[in-house]
Amino acid sequence: MAFISLTKLAVALIALFLARRAYWEATTGARRRALKKQHGCLPPKHIPTKDPILGLDRFFKNLKAYKEHRQLEAWGQELTDNNAHTIMLSILRQTIFVTDDPSNVKTMLATEFDDWSIGSERISSMTSFLGKGIFTTEGAAWKHSREMLRPCFERSQVADVSIMEKHTARLIDLVPKDGATIDLAPLFHNLTLDVSTEFLFGQSTNSLDPGQEKSCDEFVEAFEYCQDPFKENISWFSILSQFLPDPRFKRCIKVIQEFIDGIIESEIASRTSKPDSATNRYVFLDELLSQTSDLTRIRSELLNILLAGRDTTASLLSNIFFELPRHPSIVSRLRREIAEHVGRDPPTYQQLKEMKYLKAIINESQRLYPIVPTNSRQAVKDTLLPHGGGPDATAPLFVPKGAVVAWLSRAMHRREDIYGPDAEAFNPSRWLDGEHASSPLRPGWGYLPFNGGPRICIGQQFALTETSYVVVRLLQEFPVLESRDDEPWREKLSITVTGLGGAKVGLRDFGEG
Repeated sequence: MAFISLTKLAVALIALFLARRAYWEATTGARRRALKKQHGCLPPKHIPTKDPILGLDRFFKNLKAYKEHRQLEAWGQELTDNNAHTIMLSILRQTIFVTDDPSNVKTMLATEFDDWSIGSERISSMTSFLGKGIFTTEGAAWKHSREMLRPCFERSQVADVSIMEKHTARLIDLVPKDGATIDLAPLFHNLTLDVSTEFLFGQSTNSLDPGQEKSCDEFVEAFEYCQDPFKENISWFSILSQFLPDPRFKRCIKVIQEFIDGIIESEIASRTSKPDSATNRYVFLDELLSQTSDLTRIRSELLNILLAGRDTTASLLSNIFFELPRHPSIVSRLRREIAEHVGRDPPTYQQLKEMKYLKAIINESQRLYPIVPTNSRQAVKDTLLPHGGGPDATAPLFVPKGAVVAWLSRAMHRREDIYGPDAEAFNPSRWLDGEHASSPLRPGWGYLPFNGGPRICIGQQFALTETSYVVVRLLQEFPVLESRDDEPWREKLSITVTGLGGAKVGLRDFGEG
């Protein structure tokens, strides 16, 4: 009897499965087949794995590349090896599309913006330590965060470079003047933290000050750990620990929250004791305090924008000063432009805007080393990409609801069909009309340093101004700039990417021989 009952149960389950499958084929399946036929979609180039179930061989390949600080190169090589700009991969039972096709990126970020989400996994992982803000929300909440931030980055705000001068002068004071080797990267991270907090919060962390508080160091360490819990000690244990409670992660979140709460409480006390102390500047924290007394919401909004304000600009500056001392002719030309447009005085916003070669250098650094080298979107409905189907990946591609598409800015920025045969070289002249084989260069969506579409980086002009300002001031103060690092650039990858070796240089001022 028991055997008969089990047989009946098995038959019933099989019948239920077949009925459900038949219903799916008659509804969702039929709709998808019609959509594919209507638009001429073809299957993508699916890259096979030795392990067809979990794709563990690909997992270990990626793990090895990560430990060797060449993960971005390895991902780009997948496209090159398969002679395609869009492929489909399977790893740990997850299927994702990978692309470096500008038209696909434009579709996700702009023309079909509403078909795509930043992704439930990204929202979950980043919200765990940032809370809900401009980088971790969508829809009405995201639009509200963006509208509150927009006045911070109006021209009248960005053009006031007095905050940048104050903190850049502190950085210059910390640089050895006798040519001794120094890694500028940590100083750049402190600098951008100090500038961002004063610009957005109304008061600076002053982490460049010799007498900085220990809490600032603890905050920075905790903030960086939360962005990359693996750190450099990736192992089987660290991988498995991602599925287990992480006491250190929780402690870091507490450090981050207490640090930001201290800034908020200090600003509230300042407003209470000096109600007439308002400046003409728009301060993001002041606007938040005028709208809500919810400490969690205020803290989350501040942390979200601080992530962009600190890490991205600091990484950009580090990469520039990794490359510049390796190219004396580029530095000489830049010095001539500084002398022509600025002279010896601190630059104004307008002078910085007029410096075309400086802009070309910044563009080239962001091209070779995009600070957000890869990103992704998740389809919120059955949708299409213009390319990725068929043997040559040029036919339209059907993307089912829930699927993830990752684009590789680093690979896209190095496409020879866009940037020329020297796409791997650091050559700012490619951005100047008439000075390069592929000029005039018009990469369009093939160049994406600040994202694009409705979610384009709202603070890009501030970041470019700060970067330009620091580069000019350092070259004004130090007539000698030498590289002290013979190693090639290697990635240090977390949410953003910076050079593993930092920016090791030797600088001499006018008083040194």
